[in-house]
Amino acid sequence: MDILVVLDVEVSSAEEVIRYLGNLLQERSYVKDTFVEATIEREKSVPTGLELAGGVNAALPHAGVEHVNKPALAVARLKRPVTFRRMDDPDSEVPVRMVFMPAIKDPSSYIQTLMKLVDVFKDPQVMESLVKARTEQEVEQILREGLSTREGQGESQEGY
Repeated sequence: MDILVVLDVEVSSAEEVIRYLGNLLQERSYVKDTFVEATIEREKSVPTGLELAGGVNAALPHAGVEHVNKPALAVARLKRPVTFRRMDDPDSEVPVRMVFMPAIKDPSSYIQTLMKLVDVFKDPQVMESLVKARTEQEVEQILREGLSTREGQGESQEGY
């Protein structure tokens, strides 16, 4: 799976970062032109903000496989946190610094891919290293290592 990383993105809302990452994926033909709006609509009904140990909170906005051309993961480290509604408590909000937008093509690996990402989020040391990384390549390497160490926890047919 290709990983696209952008650092120190300046946005003022969850919707703005969803559009930013979705457009990045669309410009490179990973997703269909329906992906961004589908992701925004899904986020309204099924929020993806996660409050994490260590204080580096994340969000995992995404759309269904029918909006994806080929697998990828777009990642944004935000210059300043933006508010996402919480996955575990949709009536509450959480300030998010890292946004991970998977474009998942294979329906059979959909849940496994999301669970592997959540497992990465649960490691405060990995999240801290993502925030401190100096380059896009460093973020990609940290993610690939974090995801590959979790391969045994639900094999993905899309591969990393």
